[in-house]
Amino acid sequence: MNNVEIHRTANLRKLKKPMIIIGFPGTGLVGSVAAAHLIDSPGFKFGGYITSTEFAPLAAIHDYKPLPAARIHFSEKQNAIVIISEMTIPVSASLELADDIFEFANSLKAESIISLGGIVLKEGGNDVYVVSSDMPVVKQVTRKKIAKPIREGATTGVTGVLLTKGTLTKYPVTALLAEASEDYLDPKAASNVLKALSKMTGIKVDTSRLDKEATELNKGISKSIMKSKVGRRKKGSISEGGSMYG
Repeated sequence: MNNVEIHRTANLRKLKKPMIIIGFPGTGLVGSVAAAHLIDSPGFKFGGYITSTEFAPLAAIHDYKPLPAARIHFSEKQNAIVIISEMTIPVSASLELADDIFEFANSLKAESIISLGGIVLKEGGNDVYVVSSDMPVVKQVTRKKIAKPIREGATTGVTGVLLTKGTLTKYPVTALLAEASEDYLDPKAASNVLKALSKMTGIKVDTSRLDKEATELNKGISKSIMKSKVGRRKKGSISEGGSMYG
């Protein structure tokens, strides 16, 4: 056993059938970036933290303040709880953590669990995909063109375990996955998944800062590519007829 424990520092029972949103590191760090942006929204408060003997010994620092890397924030106005981790969850702790989150959700009579993350499809698009233990959710989200369904595939870690438990117990667990880069932090994908979450649930979140970061990142990448092209041409490694970037 990994001794995963969820510690509450606030009275979360005052929320009525809240929505639980999960954001953990993964492809493009979409989940953790999206969750971090969400809890920076007005009204979210610190509500607890998660410990395990398997977790890395580190603290996250925000606004000069050290905080647990895996923690809980909540908003009474949004009637939502966000579980965020700014460290990679060890595979050895994933099963127990998923079980504890599932019990945590049931103890609060949570309406549903929604996990945010990234997915690599090699298509380079801005689409968001949905997979859920609750098929009516998939049909509704697809019909409204909020996200595209995933017919075949696999998802691992805490989200994978939660989706399976949701299917077996008929509890609504949904994953929203935005197309993201596997090479760098992807603020655009985080923005896309938050926009899909907002359309799906009505939770209000301003993604303008993420969109700005994405634009600046793209400019930086474009400059790096151009410098690489120029440098290679000077060295004679790229012909005048074209390059690996097209």
